[in-house]
Amino acid sequence: MEAVAKPQSVYLEDFEARPDKAPEWLETLHRRGIEAFEQRGFPGAREEAWRKTNLRPVTEAHFGAVTAPGAAPRVLVERLADIGECYRLVFVDGRFAPDLSDLDNLAKGLTVAPLGEYAGEAPERLVKALGARADIDWHPFAALNTAFFQDGAYVHVAAGALVEKPIAVTHIITPEANQQAVYPRLVVDAEDGSEVRVVERFISDDQTGALVSPVSELSAGQNTILDYSRLQEDGIATINIGTVNLAAQRDASLRGAFVGDGGRLARLDLIADLEGEGGEIDCNGIYLTEGKQFTDFHTWFNHRVENCFSRQRFKGILQGRSETIFDGLVKVFEGAQKTDAVQENRNLVLGKRALAHSNPRLEIFADDVKCTHGSTVGELDEEALFYLRTRGISADGAKGMLTLAFAGEIVDMFRVSGVRDHVRRVLMRRLGVEDADIGDIL
Repeated sequence: MEAVAKPQSVYLEDFEARPDKAPEWLETLHRRGIEAFEQRGFPGAREEAWRKTNLRPVTEAHFGAVTAPGAAPRVLVERLADIGECYRLVFVDGRFAPDLSDLDNLAKGLTVAPLGEYAGEAPERLVKALGARADIDWHPFAALNTAFFQDGAYVHVAAGALVEKPIAVTHIITPEANQQAVYPRLVVDAEDGSEVRVVERFISDDQTGALVSPVSELSAGQNTILDYSRLQEDGIATINIGTVNLAAQRDASLRGAFVGDGGRLARLDLIADLEGEGGEIDCNGIYLTEGKQFTDFHTWFNHRVENCFSRQRFKGILQGRSETIFDGLVKVFEGAQKTDAVQENRNLVLGKRALAHSNPRLEIFADDVKCTHGSTVGELDEEALFYLRTRGISADGAKGMLTLAFAGEIVDMFRVSGVRDHVRRVLMRRLGVEDADIGDIL
């Protein structure tokens, strides 16, 4: 009997039809990515990690990779100033935009560059770090990114270097990318004893129905402080499905701030590995949804060695008919004694037809640990609303004040002041609250 050949996907056809091959040091990685996707394919509805995420907008369409960057709209370019003073690396539809970037006078020991700068030969550390964390055999969108990314950001901090000024990596998606795919890539390699702050941001307008599929890989060496902020602020028509991979070595402190605000369908898979004794990964996030938006945060925190510390605190504010998912796992491996892990998810439902799913989980294979988890889904306190109304505050003002107070706990934990101030402004705009209404709540 003659065997029936498995048909190749349209993505493999796209890959084989690429007009330009990548540099030799990178082409092998690209091919590994498309081969992994062909083996894996898109996840099915019965796969536990994906069963509540409706991927039909992706699987029933074909998003070919953007072949050339469009023109960044002025309204999006003006938003580059939202974060305040920082080193700036900007990508438009996945390609480096030197005219929008500002990399002058980099701090000693700091390298910030687009991957396209290494067309001939790349630094050994970059070659080693790129693709080392993202599991392309397990995650189909990480595989697609690995196959098709054309450029990306490389941030390297030398051992002992202290970088005070934040590094902002912004991905602008233009209207020309409508119904196409953009694959942003970020690699952050912070060596032993260094300190650095990195902000990654995604912005697009409300008419651009692109698929944005980013992969970010960040590694903190021994005794390193690495602050990472991720602001997903796409327009309402955009689909953003990405992964962030964090790794902390001995006595490292890796702090994450995550904001989900925008997008038709947004999902982030956050994988955090504690690989050195005394390591700490502390992640705080807030997601804001309205209309028919769908936002999904999946987290996997892996305690692989003893005496490590992790924190996950995520809050959601749901309006309209939106839907959110938080699904988080803390896994304590065998031998990872003295683990200290906390996982919290709180949701405030403001829309009568909004729906919040919350599923914090623990898997523990050690017997001397301290692990807690919890979740809540609720509405605003009617007694608190009544109290504010009796003090002469309008119904909308009282609602906004209580909502901001709910969010303020998370926002205050964001370490980069420019990010913290920007998120406060976003919250106030979303909730229609003026400065005079809130006093010192935030």
